Amino acid sequence: MRVASGFLASAVGVTAAWLPEVITRDVAIIGGGASGAYAAVKLKEDFNKTIVLVEKANRLGGHINTYEDSKTGNWYDFGVQTWNDYGPATAFFERMGVPVSTPGRAVLVSRYADFTTGATVNFMPPANADRVAALSRFLNATAPYEQYFLPGYWNWPARDSIPEDLLLPFSDFVDKYDIRDAVHQVFQVTGMGVGDMSEALTLYVLGAFGPPMMRAFLGQGASFTPDTRRNIALYEAIQARLGADVLLSTVVTASVRTSLGHVLYTKTADGKARIIVARKLLMAIEPIAANMAPFSLDLTEQSVLSRFKFSTVQAGLVAHPSLPINGTVINTPAASAPNNYLALPKPDFVVRFDYMGGSDLFRVMVVGAGAVTAERARDMVRQDLARLMGAGTLPAVTANPAAAAELEFRAWVNHGAMHMHASADELREGFIQKLYALQGRRGTWWTGGAFSVQFQSILWAYDDVLLPKMLA
Repeated sequence: MRVASGFLASAVGVTAAWLPEVITRDVAIIGGGASGAYAAVKLKEDFNKTIVLVEKANRLGGHINTYEDSKTGNWYDFGVQTWNDYGPATAFFERMGVPVSTPGRAVLVSRYADFTTGATVNFMPPANADRVAALSRFLNATAPYEQYFLPGYWNWPARDSIPEDLLLPFSDFVDKYDIRDAVHQVFQVTGMGVGDMSEALTLYVLGAFGPPMMRAFLGQGASFTPDTRRNIALYEAIQARLGADVLLSTVVTASVRTSLGHVLYTKTADGKARIIVARKLLMAIEPIAANMAPFSLDLTEQSVLSRFKFSTVQAGLVAHPSLPINGTVINTPAASAPNNYLALPKPDFVVRFDYMGGSDLFRVMVVGAGAVTAERARDMVRQDLARLMGAGTLPAVTANPAAAAELEFRAWVNHGAMHMHASADELREGFIQKLYALQGRRGTWWTGGAFSVQFQSILWAYDDVLLPKMLA
């Protein structure tokens, strides 16, 4: 590192003090969420590679969001809730020294309301026995396809061999396999993240609520959290393990990428510049245009990655005296009454208000079709709360329903692009094969939800396949 800085200094006739620090590594990893953080540990400890991990946030963990309530001293997770016991998940927690156990599930009293009007909806969720039976049919219908998309699309079939079930709009798949009684659970747990779930391709709904999730809810698989119920504890352990190899609050501003190596120009939030020189580059961020701007994509990369569409998911913790303690208020279109389970909210929408604990904390989620700003999402929450109060679904704490403006935002996070997807026609035309052909191109490798699915333990299993290929 000193030699590199000295060489650069002599080349331009200035002292090394005027030059950025130069970091030389085998692998530079961009993004410290689930994929990037896991890959960093594996590359450093299992493959004996020198690494540097560049993360724009001030911590690792991506969609892990843990909040400390100053009123009670308790911790609340409002991003990722649990991990499925899939692939390397349990072993990785053991490796990081983070004990785990099965989480308890709070039982909340549900209220159903159409958030577009605020009015109560006479919605009847399916009986538990009917839900379980439908979920079992869902698993039986989709388990044979698991090989094609979990933990990645490594075995994705050629165009003429793609199972047509996977390319059906989910509403058609639901009718074909008589699984309407499972739809409410699929949507409320994680399915809402795909946006318009009833019209999304079944393949992408399975990316949001797939066989591992079904098995967990059917008692055929397990889920867990840290004993402390602080999900961020895992990434605190990773960060401590990686030490100075993690550059937090840092972004890449420009780059030179070649098959022989890479030069990355980075800057910290407080303006400190560094140069990273690396033999290989592992991209662990979503490949949307804004994220890719510093990486000078070539025409082939652009032609593939620009085809992606995506939804956005934002989450927060809020407080307001009208919200029901020990309750949840669920956005339910009027057309769903009493049991039309495929009548679902359309993007952009607020999902629900869930009581989390403490004296007054509620988790709220917002799903958008494409980019939605945090300001716009919070405005949607305020507006929906005002409608709920104005319609009498929730008590107005003052004579003015606009008192929703008093809604207190304790925490908020924009998870950005999620559930990236392409059209059925593009999939038939070989989109997945073209996407995976980018692996290794220009010495760059790709991980994350766009190349797998949006679940942490599955992304770790994907990395376990990818890393040996990258180092071969």
